[in-house]
Amino acid sequence: MDVAANPALSTNQMERFAGKNKSGVMTFGGTLSKIGLTFAVLIAAGVWGWLALPGLIESYSTRLLWAGTIALLVVGFWAAIKPGMISVMLYSVLEGFYLGAISRAFDAVSDGIVTQAVLITISIAIVSYLLYAAGLIKVNDKFRSVVTIATFGVFGYILVEWILSIFVPDFVGIATSGTWGLIVGLVIVFIASLNLFLDYAVITNGVESGLSKKAEWYASFGLVLTLIWLYVSVLRLLVSSKNNN
Repeated sequence: MDVAANPALSTNQMERFAGKNKSGVMTFGGTLSKIGLTFAVLIAAGVWGWLALPGLIESYSTRLLWAGTIALLVVGFWAAIKPGMISVMLYSVLEGFYLGAISRAFDAVSDGIVTQAVLITISIAIVSYLLYAAGLIKVNDKFRSVVTIATFGVFGYILVEWILSIFVPDFVGIATSGTWGLIVGLVIVFIASLNLFLDYAVITNGVESGLSKKAEWYASFGLVLTLIWLYVSVLRLLVSSKNNN
């Protein structure tokens, strides 16, 4: 069974784009252009969020933050179900703004940490693609299964930690403290990195299978999700590393 750990880029989900479509078929060029556009919007919105954070804090916009989080989830679900320029671009704006604000908050605590996280994320993405393109990493059924299980394990851990942080006063997660925090952080970054290989493979299979043009927006959305997860994971790992020193 051909399954990608990223739910948005699983082959089962991509299969719904099979068949003829008036808009044409999925191509590498078309997919890359949409990925580039998605990231351009994401970065622009990130700058906006970075600059807007001080004003949000001064206005005590907790309700605005929660409203933005809910909107992000709703639009993300919409983009996954009905991928297209409007849904993916709107998601990129909301996610970019959110990440920009979060990054500004982290950078205020540790100057330069955001730059480090961005460079590490870009480096991992480039190296992983080169390894995949060179055929040094084979994405077979066993590889997919292991990464999928590991990914769901990570998501389960994050969910439990999030629930505990809500109901347990002064709760400090394992991934943010001590040696165990560094180990857990490294494991999460490693698993997020492995998901990139699955994303590349699903995009390749989609192009070779001649999926409809709409699959390009879906592929762009899915790959962006993985890279965002990787970036946030790297950011948390760097914070854990600095707290451990």
